[in-house]
Amino acid sequence: MESIGIGLMGLGYWATDAYAPVLAELDGAEVVAVSARSDETLAKARDLFGDHIAEHRELEALAQDPAVDAVMAAVPNRLHARAALAAIEAGKPFFAEPPLGFDEGEIRQVVTAAEDAGAFVQTDLELRYVPAVREVVEMASAGDLGEHLMATIRLWCNWGYGGLEWIEEAEDQGFFLWLSCWYLDVLDAVFGTAPERVSVMGGRAMNGSLIDHAWATLEYPGEQLGQFEFSMVAPEEQEITLTVAGTEGEVTADLWTGEFRSRMRGGDWQETVVPNSEPIHGFAGMRESITDFVECVRTGSKPRADLEVSGRVHAAALACTRSVESGEVVRVEAL
Repeated sequence: MESIGIGLMGLGYWATDAYAPVLAELDGAEVVAVSARSDETLAKARDLFGDHIAEHRELEALAQDPAVDAVMAAVPNRLHARAALAAIEAGKPFFAEPPLGFDEGEIRQVVTAAEDAGAFVQTDLELRYVPAVREVVEMASAGDLGEHLMATIRLWCNWGYGGLEWIEEAEDQGFFLWLSCWYLDVLDAVFGTAPERVSVMGGRAMNGSLIDHAWATLEYPGEQLGQFEFSMVAPEEQEITLTVAGTEGEVTADLWTGEFRSRMRGGDWQETVVPNSEPIHGFAGMRESITDFVECVRTGSKPRADLEVSGRVHAAALACTRSVESGEVVRVEAL
């Protein structure tokens, strides 16, 4: 396949700020179609991609467009399942924003449909693609850190101040389906398997019924432990760090700056930088994630954030949701 025709479902700020700049830089990929409901958005598509762009009002019509070789969707969460099912039915490789559906029923429907069809689905779990995360994962996989790993992914941000426009949808969906998949996926990348049990302790500070600060503890096979700790009402604008410790060493990485500290048992701290590619479009890891999607569509190879990975991550997020609702330790159920 010499040039991949990309169809964009939706053209809001995320597709505009994160997808479009990266696609413009890639050789062999061209946006050929956009689906949107408003005339204003379709006009923006023509400005961004040219007057030749195919315009569709419905997600299904874009997926069925013969000029579209692969589909990328950046639509509201309530449309995620519909977008995924349209791409799967059309037999088009699909780049999906998590979560795959608005609730457990929709997520299971999408995963089942994709498995039955043998569909190519890459979930945009872009933090998995951050170079510093990949460095930590390689160290852990090689055994450099020893055994009985413990890992913590930490999100500290001020996104929960001010009652932003997303609050109603986020309250309806719950924090863990709405936002946690990206961060639980970093733990999945470290451990390479699904957790067996999860437990969540959290609170609600200023975002209605939405938990906006919490600890989620995840128990992995072999007595390995993961933790996702977050506060959306922290004074810092944004901090995302990964810490992994084992019997032989430990490492801490700042996922945004690439600052990287490690030490082995009996040794001193070593500091370096494992930088993201610049500029960062939308979020750290986006360029790497989209590049992987396009390359895998071109070559027929398997993406890092494939359906198997996505299924594990969504299963963990659903278990966290059940733990919030019950106040108990919950077993993770495979999708």
